[in-house]
Amino acid sequence: MSPDTSLIRQRFMRLVGIAALMTFLLITIGAITRVTKSGMGCGTYWPDCNGRIIPTFETTEEVIEMVHRFFALLVGFYAVFAVVRAWQHYRHQPRVLVPTVAGLVLYFVQSGLGAITVKMSNQWLSVLLHLGNSMFLLSCFLIAWAAARWGDEIDRTKESLTVRLPAIELYLTLILTFLVAMVGAAVAGNIATKACVGWPLCNGELWPSQQGPLQVLNMTHRLVVGGLGLLLLMILLQIWGSNNRLLRQPILAAFVIYLLQAAVGAFVVLIDNRDVLTAVRALHVTFAAATWSALVVASSISWLQQSSAQATVNQPVTALSETTSS
Repeated sequence: MSPDTSLIRQRFMRLVGIAALMTFLLITIGAITRVTKSGMGCGTYWPDCNGRIIPTFETTEEVIEMVHRFFALLVGFYAVFAVVRAWQHYRHQPRVLVPTVAGLVLYFVQSGLGAITVKMSNQWLSVLLHLGNSMFLLSCFLIAWAAARWGDEIDRTKESLTVRLPAIELYLTLILTFLVAMVGAAVAGNIATKACVGWPLCNGELWPSQQGPLQVLNMTHRLVVGGLGLLLLMILLQIWGSNNRLLRQPILAAFVIYLLQAAVGAFVVLIDNRDVLTAVRALHVTFAAATWSALVVASSISWLQQSSAQATVNQPVTALSETTSS
């Protein structure tokens, strides 16, 4: 790799890395906005705040809501710059260009969902869609970053790995991670956080079908979390003794963050202090986004390794075909 190519790669990685970080912070601030009930700090006005272009910042709720909107604007700037750079330097590399362009598209979707959420006075379903899209937006920047960081290196080394995880395992893990966040948002939106007394059982039952819909919703969230933990542990044990160092690191990070997320979830159920509960609920969403981030990176690495391995397998066939035809 020439010095110029290396510098271009480093700059692009920094750009999409910052875009991913800003999106992650946006999700965290969005969680704080939600749990502090600051989503209506600007009323039903968007993009202005309570009818003013320049807010008065008279209330804490207004300040938190405007900080949320400011970070959303920053994400937009980085999304645009990332697409410009990707087109300049990676237009012939779809694995970098496509997720970067998808990130910009999803950013506009995110802005539209944000406006709808405000206009609908923060109805839980619109909040859920807003959160789900933000996680997809985050994944676009992470995929672009991983492809720029390791794509050429994996193609160049073509190392023989003892373990390449089947794509279905990582994709299923990603789906469960996404469901954890979505069902958790539904629990919070329907004020079902305290529907189940005790942990891990719900009022002493594994499946509280007779207790009511809120209890069922809360327990569904716990069971999805449990399923995710078992699958993560299985993948970690499978990859731990292999020489697949690139994949082992993000899987381990995802499992450790998952354990912290589960612990925070238990605290949400067991503590009663209102101020502490608000902080812990916001932290719970942050850990969910962090688990998602680690697994997106792991899935990206696995995809790059599988693609490189497949290209290596197909290469002799192509060469033989060309020799025969000549």
